[in-house]
Amino acid sequence: MNKRNFKICYITAILLLFAVFLGACNKDTQLPEQDEVESKQEVEDEVTDQTEQEDDTELAMDNSENDDENIEADTEGYAMHMGTAEITQVEIYHEDFEDGETTFAGRGAASVAIANNQAQSGDNSLFVSGRTAPWNGATVDLTSDIKDGVRYIVSAWVFYETGGDKVQFECKVERNGNQYLSFASNIVSPGQWTELTGSILIPEGTESASVYFETTSDDPELVDFYVDNITIYEQTSNIVRGDIPSLKEIYADYFSMGVAVTVSEIPPDRHDLIKEQFNSLTTGNELKPDSLLDHAVCISDPKYDDNPAINFRNAKPILDFAMEANIPVRGHTLVWHAQTPRWFFTEGYSNDENAPLVSKELMLKRLENYIKNVLEYSEANYPGLIYCWDVVNEAINPGEGDPNGLRVKDSLWYEVIGPEFVEKAFEYARKYAAPDVKLFYNDYNTENTSRKYYILQLAERLKEKGLIDGIGLQSHIGIDSPSLIAISDSIVEYGETGLEIQITELDMGLGDDSEEQLLKQASRYKRLFVILKNLEDGEKANITNVTFWGLSDEISWLNKPGIPSYPLLFDKYLLQKPAFWGVVLSPDIPLY
Repeated sequence: MNKRNFKICYITAILLLFAVFLGACNKDTQLPEQDEVESKQEVEDEVTDQTEQEDDTELAMDNSENDDENIEADTEGYAMHMGTAEITQVEIYHEDFEDGETTFAGRGAASVAIANNQAQSGDNSLFVSGRTAPWNGATVDLTSDIKDGVRYIVSAWVFYETGGDKVQFECKVERNGNQYLSFASNIVSPGQWTELTGSILIPEGTESASVYFETTSDDPELVDFYVDNITIYEQTSNIVRGDIPSLKEIYADYFSMGVAVTVSEIPPDRHDLIKEQFNSLTTGNELKPDSLLDHAVCISDPKYDDNPAINFRNAKPILDFAMEANIPVRGHTLVWHAQTPRWFFTEGYSNDENAPLVSKELMLKRLENYIKNVLEYSEANYPGLIYCWDVVNEAINPGEGDPNGLRVKDSLWYEVIGPEFVEKAFEYARKYAAPDVKLFYNDYNTENTSRKYYILQLAERLKEKGLIDGIGLQSHIGIDSPSLIAISDSIVEYGETGLEIQITELDMGLGDDSEEQLLKQASRYKRLFVILKNLEDGEKANITNVTFWGLSDEISWLNKPGIPSYPLLFDKYLLQKPAFWGVVLSPDIPLY
């Protein structure tokens, strides 16, 4: 096996582009992509029309009790600098199939063979055929090559001849036989060799690791395909961030500062940065129902029919880290129409796609016992760690026929239980949660007029019954929209309920990482945090937490196959971006 060693020096100079931006003014015209559910685009036109004529800069001035000069004076010691990264990559695996042999095997029903009729280069490639499901493909065991807590870079080429105009191919890592981590992804057209490139952080506790290739569920014809020139690099880095301030300390008098992580996003090289910057942690996926529910146990004995079994094995690494680091955790989320398996609602927990759904009475028992089991396990094994829960997530979707604006389509909770499932979830959560654990309703596009109306109505009903403590505003925003004045006004309205307000999933989508756009992003982040501080200072809302939906750009959910996004405060090398200095309110970031 050939190995080569090379260094890539990544040095970002100080960005001083004031003259470029003097006098500039932004108008908000587009709705950004939203949290995990694709169906959130139906409100785009309304939000766009509402915000086209608004000027965000005016908001920062109108709502401020402190002018910009005073704000910047508070942080004048935080001069912007970007740090350096020295990156080393070592090739640990390469396969071009030119010797006519391979250690790859078929995955599922697929079979693999060396082909000499197609190749990205040379004469041979690997041919994958006989697939009966999208996950069927080609896999190779690299347990002896892949290490815990290390980042790996992959480059591979895929090709198919016929079977659809476009097919999404993915390279993944199967970890410990039951976890599937994304490595690389791209959209491929027939007859064109296309590269898959990406990176992955291998979580601690990895006992086995296989790399495999598959297509997504958007591949109804289950195409035969070829793979060629697979190269995997081990990447190490020497990061020098310099002396940067701590976000949690800067905002200590205002609100806690949080970050969302998944298990693959907290290897040891990230621990210190998380501990330094944040005093709240959100599990990105590991406390959602599809992660906690244990199907094998649920179907093993009729006693589980109304008392679903759970398993915290996926969440354990994050919760253990948070406990060791003394970082409180936001629980996300108990009840959601997405990332909750259909079998949870079926008779006998059947996985059959046509299995009948259970009765309302049985599903209410399952709901209560699921919430009871999760909350009691959390408190028994991680006492005092989880300080709040998003009890219900994204239950509002106006225009689907429910008089209270609840989501009807694609919600098995609504289909089986009816509209009362929301209140029942909060009722059960209040019953079993520790007295000091806060209960939140969490949603997206919360500045939208129609959604805001129904969220406020729901919150008021729950408050009257003593079932809710706060409202979570996801705040997945873009570089130009939604309007910050709309965001500010909505926070004021939510604050008038007297409930806690938390910004639960903040990021700012950006598809261009030029210096000009990164500084524009930094300025918008700065204006947002000026607004949040001023709302707190003016007692317009009780904002208790702001959480970023991810630590660094390359692991953001906003990245699409072949289309990167740069929405967060740290880059892929964990170096602070101008956006970080915007949140810090550095005087080097102009408000324009």
